[in-house]
Order: sequence, then structure tokens, then C-alpha cells
Amino acid sequence: MERISKGVAWIAKAFKDGGRNGWLAVMGLFSTWMVWVGLIKGLAVMLPTLQEQFNASTWLVGWMIAIIDASIEFSGICASPLRNKFGLRAVVTVSGVLVGGSLIASSFASSLYQIAILLTLFAGQAIGVSSIVTRQAISHHFSESLTMALSLGGLGSSLAYITIIPLTQFLMDVYGWRGTMLLTGGAYSHLAVCGALMKEPATTRSNDEYAAVAVVEETAATGEGEAAASNSRCCSCQNSVSSFISKTLKIKLLSSAPFWLIVFMMNIWMMMYTAWLIYFVPNTISKGFLLKEASTFVVSYGVGRIIASVTIGPLVQHITAISSTAWLGIGLLSSCIYYLADPWLLSYWPITVSAFVFGYFNSIPLVLFDVVIIETFGADLLGSVLGLIGIVAGVCRILSLYFPGLIYDILGSYTLAFTLMGGVQCLDLVALLLLVWLQRRRPSSL
Repeated sequence: MERISKGVAWIAKAFKDGGRNGWLAVMGLFSTWMVWVGLIKGLAVMLPTLQEQFNASTWLVGWMIAIIDASIEFSGICASPLRNKFGLRAVVTVSGVLVGGSLIASSFASSLYQIAILLTLFAGQAIGVSSIVTRQAISHHFSESLTMALSLGGLGSSLAYITIIPLTQFLMDVYGWRGTMLLTGGAYSHLAVCGALMKEPATTRSNDEYAAVAVVEETAATGEGEAAASNSRCCSCQNSVSSFISKTLKIKLLSSAPFWLIVFMMNIWMMMYTAWLIYFVPNTISKGFLLKEASTFVVSYGVGRIIASVTIGPLVQHITAISSTAWLGIGLLSSCIYYLADPWLLSYWPITVSAFVFGYFNSIPLVLFDVVIIETFGADLLGSVLGLIGIVAGVCRILSLYFPGLIYDILGSYTLAFTLMGGVQCLDLVALLLLVWLQRRRPSSL
């Protein structure tokens, strides 16, 4: 009874920490992650069908999925300005409508390029913006239970693996790829409902942004001449635009060494993880397994993610002897080991168990990257940091994620591709050690 009462008290304390609006933001992040993973992994499940339907190469369909995922990252730079302008509720609600509408429209597409354009311009942009604004809202609502809140929000991506992915496979068997896109588009539109429930106090911009414009008006009123007033107005306008861009996008972050180390780590981790999302099912099929068996492996991965989403938050919060960067290192090291071991996993149960373990430990970077960013730069800069990271990550995915499919088209195997993924992932550990060294030597002043 005492343990139960302590557990109830801990849950009540966590709920009080975030408040009603904070937990609504967690629900929004939960839905966003489910839509994100459901879209990208669902397209990966459709990869063999789309390849056959449009007579396309493996690398081309995989590259299309990578471009859609990259567009999610690209849109992050606009997230904070949009939230400041229109508010959290409007941004997430419109995002849900765009995601559902673009998928429904894609079900009527007659070419692979039409699908890529629709999902890149609308679904990708909407998911990226929604992901950042909900995480930003969580970081402002929670203090002591921040890790747990982010972890529970990430539970949406975990549930996607054991619900949406098998559902996608079932719909593919019954309705084909067009019917699957139509139905999943309707399901993903529920993100708009989550947005409609969110509340946030109206934000007003500071008058400092318009100080230069006021100076122009005063100068023109003194009658110093039209030419002088025109030059002053032009210079002030340029300064105003420059100041607005600097304040909105937080350009000062670009001069921070910890920022670039975090950019490097997140970019590598997300790039390897997205490559796994796209090519894991084709990889297992190339080993001789059926598509239904490959879906079972994905479900095993999802179960590991679910358990991690529920346990990682409390573990990080209560085991204070292990720092956030140490937890992050554990997750990155586990991912590296898994990618290197994958080519040697050729039977059913080793793949199932390894997918479960990978699912658990790969959830750690998903949560801890946000925590490390908040600890390094503060909650106010979380959205700006993620937005700037998204630009780099998007470019890198477009330029590189066709490569595993190209290797398969040339060699007929994903062995080399996954081995390279493991080697590249190891670079994250080096960058993490440099970040810890910099933080101990001189804490960031941002």
C-alpha cells in the first residue's frame, strides 16, 4: 500500500508540474510522433509495391521517402516564428488538416513524382512545424518532470510501430496502396483535433524590433531634406530586417561550438535512423523473409520503444548519478552496435530480439537530445536550435539516403550499407566526448 500511495503521489506531482495545458501539449507531441513515424515507415512498407507500380528503382523510391522526411526537418526553421505569429492551437490544427489532405490527394496520384511533391510540400512541412512547437510548449510547461513528459510524448512513435505499421500492411493487402493512403490520411487528420484542444496565452512581439522604424519617422519629421531622410530610411529598414532575422532565427547560435557538436550528433543519429526506417523492411526481405515476417520484426521494435517510453523518463529522473550526456552516450553506442551486428542476423529470433533491444535503447537519444539542448541553451532556444538543426539534417538526408538503396541495386545486398551505417554512427560518440569536455572546460554562455 505504501508503494502504491507513493506512486499515486508521484503521478499527481508530475501532473501538477505540467498542468492541464502541459499535458495537452504532450498529447499533441504524442500524435505528431505517431503521424511522423506512421507516414515514413508506412511508405517504407509500401516501397516494394510502389517500386512495382511505377516501375522504379529501389534507390529512387527510397530517395523519395528520404526527401519527404527531409522536408519535415526543413520546416523546423519556421516553427517558432509561426507559433509566435498565430499561436500553438492554430499551427497544430492547420498542420493536422494539411497532413490528412495531402495523403488523401496522394491516393489519386498517377506518378511517383506527384506523391513526392504533395507529401513534401504539405505533409512534411506540417509534421515538422507541429513537432517543434509541441516540444517547445512542453519545455515551458514542465520543469521537474520534463524528461518524463518528452518520453511519454515520444510514446506515439512507439505505438505507431505496433499499430499503424501492421494496419498499413493489412490495408495494403485489402485495399491496395491507393486505398491505404486514403484511409491513413483520414486517420492522421486527427492531429487537427489535438491542436484544437491546445491553449496558449497570446504572445506579443517586443517594440524593440520597431525602434529603428521610429527613428526613421523622427528623422523625416525634422526636415533635414528628402535625400537624407531617404538614405536614413533605407539604412534603418535594412537594420530592422537584419535585426528581425537575427532575433527570429537566433543566428548567434551559429558561433557556438556546443551548437555545432549537437548539430553533428543529431544529424548523424537521425540520418542513420531514417535510413533504418526506410530500408529495414527491404533488408529483411532480401534475407529471405516474407513481408508479414518483416512487419513482425517492426512490431518487436515498437514494443521495445513502448517499454522505453514508459521507463526512460523515471530512470533518468531518479538515477541522478548518471548525467543526461551519459544516458545519451548509452543510446548512441547501442545504435552503433546494432547497425554493425545487423548483417550477421539471419534467422527469425535473433532479428526479433535485436529489434526489441534496438527499439528500447534507440528511444534514449529521441528524448535525451532535447534534454541536452535545454540544459545547454535553455528552454527558450529549444525551437530555434531544432529549427537550425533541421536545415542541416534535411540537406544531408537528401544528399545521402538514396545511397543504401543504390548499394543494394549494385551489390544485391544491404550488408555493406548497414556496416557503413554502424561506422558512421560511431562518430557520434567522439562528438559527445568533445561536448562533455567543452561543457566542463567552459559552460555555454547562451
